[in-house]
Amino acid sequence: MILKPIRISRRHLLFSVLIILGSMLFLKPIQSFAFQDSCATPIVNSPSGPVCGAQVNLPGGGQANAYRGIPFAESTAFPNRWKPPVAKAVWSETFLATDYGAPCPQLGVKSYSEDCLSLNIWTPTEDVITNAGAGLPVMVFIYGGSFTSGDAATPMYNGAYIAASKNLIVVNLNYRLGALGFLAAEGLNGNYGFLDQQLGLKWVQQNISSFGGDPERVTIFGESAGAMSVGLHLLSAPDSKPLFHAGIMESNLLSLPYKSLADQRNVGDLFKQAVNCRDVSCLEQTGVGKLLLVQATFTPEMSQIFSGPKYYLPFAPAIDGDVIVEQPIEAVGNPENMNKPIIIGTNKNEGVTFVRDRSIKPEKYATWMANIFGEKFQRVIEQYPSKQLASNSALWARVQTEDFFHCSTRWFLKQASAPVFGYYFDHQPSFNIYGTSIENCAKDDNVCHAVELPFVFNTASLMHESFTEDEKKLSHQMIDYWTNFAIYLNPNGGGGGDNPEWPHFQESTKQYMEFNLPVSSVVTDPYEEECDFWDSIGYNLVSPWQ
Repeated sequence: MILKPIRISRRHLLFSVLIILGSMLFLKPIQSFAFQDSCATPIVNSPSGPVCGAQVNLPGGGQANAYRGIPFAESTAFPNRWKPPVAKAVWSETFLATDYGAPCPQLGVKSYSEDCLSLNIWTPTEDVITNAGAGLPVMVFIYGGSFTSGDAATPMYNGAYIAASKNLIVVNLNYRLGALGFLAAEGLNGNYGFLDQQLGLKWVQQNISSFGGDPERVTIFGESAGAMSVGLHLLSAPDSKPLFHAGIMESNLLSLPYKSLADQRNVGDLFKQAVNCRDVSCLEQTGVGKLLLVQATFTPEMSQIFSGPKYYLPFAPAIDGDVIVEQPIEAVGNPENMNKPIIIGTNKNEGVTFVRDRSIKPEKYATWMANIFGEKFQRVIEQYPSKQLASNSALWARVQTEDFFHCSTRWFLKQASAPVFGYYFDHQPSFNIYGTSIENCAKDDNVCHAVELPFVFNTASLMHESFTEDEKKLSHQMIDYWTNFAIYLNPNGGGGGDNPEWPHFQESTKQYMEFNLPVSSVVTDPYEEECDFWDSIGYNLVSPWQ
């Protein structure tokens, strides 16, 4: 007989993705657009207008220039809601860039605004370096949060240490989120948040040389939804190709397919009805607060209607044939697409973040499996049989970790034609970035989703935490690799460094850099048996019941 899709609620699954990923954020109130005659930094005469910022002191010594909240687009409020972003008009007075821009609308944040498309720039303080024409490498970070939460003001993403210690430039930027960023319906094409990212990258191309950066040496990097965005820019978005020369993806959920525009419009039309609107004009006149509240209740209800892994994230980029033209996990095998160097990797226990320690009965475990893996779910259950008399939360976390992260990443690495470097982060930090909200991330040697980020930016102190001495060394090592990649397109740099040699990933050897204490080292195919199984299941199950 032919199995039919099981229409079950994925309330816990979806809420884990949409809310927990944003729980690490530490957001700050923001000052609006302001001008001032006197500045703490040299005035930067950029093509967009003159800018000055603040000098920031680093814990342990050192300084960086911080230019915060620089607008790169006009407000996205009506009449610009659900439209491609409009580049910010050039200004003539000096813009005081000392406060972060407002976060884009999202639940749990009071000071959000639809006038949120701004970016932050950190540079070294030495005049000889920050003068226009210095030609420094540039790293642009894209935050995660399931495309429903996140903010460039998050202390964990602060680029001051990298800029000051490595003499390069760090940028991060805001983009629209949730329904306001990715709603598609009749008359709406979605992908607005992704277009925001593109416009921010275009702003960098046009302006970063004024801050001492080289627009020809821009590396984009991101985590979770940010890594998914990097993958789309790398492989699936034609207009993004000229905007950077390399990419770093931390914890990309590569096995999750993106919806088609038709699929996204089906979701959007249902959302429109949930708002009690019949047309786009009604949506445009609806208050942001109501849209966010409807989005929160709509997300679990949506899973009663739509089935399959492409609906795991209800509001996300979609394959529209114009802005985004194909699934990145399919595009990676084409040398014409895969022509830029990449670092890509995962953490040891990514799925624990989503599952936590909730009790999962065998029947719930089975229905979730069927929802994600369709007609192949029986094979998955045979490989990962449920426990009848105990919770299956650890098992479900393992399935998500291996399929969504470890093994789809290995498959990506095997298919890549450009130089690629794989990593595996295997250290449980001495502090829990999630606090008490996910206590399992501080137990059983779990290395959860996103815990590598304080090491990548060396920002434990800005999170009111402290690295151990060994953790400081690990952070410095990761920053060496990340910045060497931005400078040389190779994490080993120009050679002669103290860090272990990080080999290119090759299908014949399958070597990764394992980041761990007391020392990091090269490991070979750490999940060979598991990943051979998941390779046989496949990673792009757009319609798993067909």
